Amino acid sequence: MTRNPNQEERLMMMSRLGELARILRNVFVAEKKPALIMEVACNRMVASYRSALSTGEMEKHIRLLAEVAADWLTIHPIRKDFYLKLNKNMELSIVLDKLSRRLREEEERL
Repeated sequence: MTRNPNQEERLMMMSRLGELARILRNVFVAEKKPALIMEVACNRMVASYRSALSTGEMEKHIRLLAEVAADWLTIHPIRKDFYLKLNKNMELSIVLDKLSRRLREEEERL
């Protein structure tokens, strides 16, 4: 049984989300702001991530993270920019559990 390239890419992106969620939370803590512009967050995360990703790829990962963990990360379009906002009341461990559960479900489905 084979997977198509889109499914394979999505699974690869899903496998990175746990680490990226930790990095994003650290970016928010360091910036001490309730919301960040997508471009700023992408640049900070690219600088912090262990392997080379472009800012465009990082934005795709952030959008996937917002889709999978919608109760933790939201994207708000305001004027011409997109702003990221974290739910600071939610524990990161809960988000990471949810991400790993979702990755397992996707792997089993394919």
